[in-house]
Amino acid sequence: MFADLYIMLDPSNTETLLHYPLTGLAFVGLLLLMIITTIVSWRAVPRRMGYFPQIIGFCMMLTSGLVLTRCVIHYQPVWRNTLWAGGTGVVSNLVMSSRAAHYTAPSFSEETSRYFKTRAATLNRSQPNIDSKKPDIVLLLQESTTDPRLYQLPNPMLLPHLTMFEQDSNVKAHSLMRVHTFGGGTWLSEFTALTGLPSDDFGAMKNSVFYSVVDHLNDSLFKQMKDNGYYTVVLTPFNKSAYNANHAYKIMRADKIIQPQELGYPGKLQENLWHIPTADILNYVKQILTTQTDKPLFVYALTMYEHGPYDANHKDDYQLKNYVKNKNSAGKFSHYVEKIKTSDASLIDFFQFVDQRQKPTLFMYFGDHQPALDWENGYTTTLPNAAYLTQFSLRDNIDTPTVSDLGQMTDIAFLGGILLEHAQLQVSPFYQANIDMRHLCKGEMKDCADKKLFESYRNYIYNELNAASVP
Repeated sequence: MFADLYIMLDPSNTETLLHYPLTGLAFVGLLLLMIITTIVSWRAVPRRMGYFPQIIGFCMMLTSGLVLTRCVIHYQPVWRNTLWAGGTGVVSNLVMSSRAAHYTAPSFSEETSRYFKTRAATLNRSQPNIDSKKPDIVLLLQESTTDPRLYQLPNPMLLPHLTMFEQDSNVKAHSLMRVHTFGGGTWLSEFTALTGLPSDDFGAMKNSVFYSVVDHLNDSLFKQMKDNGYYTVVLTPFNKSAYNANHAYKIMRADKIIQPQELGYPGKLQENLWHIPTADILNYVKQILTTQTDKPLFVYALTMYEHGPYDANHKDDYQLKNYVKNKNSAGKFSHYVEKIKTSDASLIDFFQFVDQRQKPTLFMYFGDHQPALDWENGYTTTLPNAAYLTQFSLRDNIDTPTVSDLGQMTDIAFLGGILLEHAQLQVSPFYQANIDMRHLCKGEMKDCADKKLFESYRNYIYNELNAASVP
């Protein structure tokens, strides 16, 4: 998309781009090919003297520009409807999305807000307990983490037992989770989890939400926490400026943004910590939680250890070599599960820390997207778009009931509302709508079978509450 140029041309993302050298080489190769083609073409045809060729060239350029503008205006609605499937091709996407280079707030008018508000009014809403002691809250984004049992395997019994995907008495919510990106785009899952707004709602600007959208938001999970008296902290293994995250976190009202290097981890601040163990991230979370403060803490942290690339030559631990359609995925899957096993031990230790804390604590963790394993052998679920599924869990050390109205999957847009409701905090009209929609559609958003309700909800939050309409 045209807006993706914001990301590619941002110097803060150079190290990230260098982490994928083949992609960079392809881009450089394309530029060299264009330059060579231009030079060869210029020299191959003798230059004609006089003004007539220049006039012809100018007229051709003007005509092409007019035709291009007409196509963008006339066909953009048709193109926009293909975005969910990836658009119509690289060139078409670049040209068509150029018209959306300037921010325009989403507007949905297929249904009025009345239907959603009528349905929401029938809910038996729980009231926040203002007098109760507010718990510390930790929200952990697990990079590229998906339960391996989601993949169709010839012998799933070979998979290790992974406690992070299991439910015990302290797990108050757990389900598959609908995400809106695959194999990458962590910031898209961040945006949706922290704002309650699906990145898909922003069309051609989806990939640049941290650049183009955050300045226009009326609400966020950070803001809600601050309104409830929390001190909000971000712990990120990326350099703060990557993907414009430093600006985005601050606009969303994070009080403090910390990199592990500031807490003692070796490395320069401008570096991305691609290989920092999840155990180290969680130990730094513990360190932050022990900080003396007169306010409850909300800590949002990201892991990185589970990130790819994955080794296609890794030992085939799960007898996949003669089973998988893509031979590279056998080794990659085994390498991936090895990473998840290591992270699982770190999570088990953190579970014990939370369970034994004297202060009330909520711990929610979720996978931001599936790993890029070149997997072509299907999934164990019958849910649609299985490649866009991960999972989430919510634990606490409080005697509270389980989260209600969770169905077979939960949309990532509802995570913030679940936290706010479970912690019995006061919420804004937007987050109340977010919570109500989860109850009404059993955790589903775009997957909701009641399409009228889905469209009515979008009309309410964007057209009436102006969730993304700050000038």
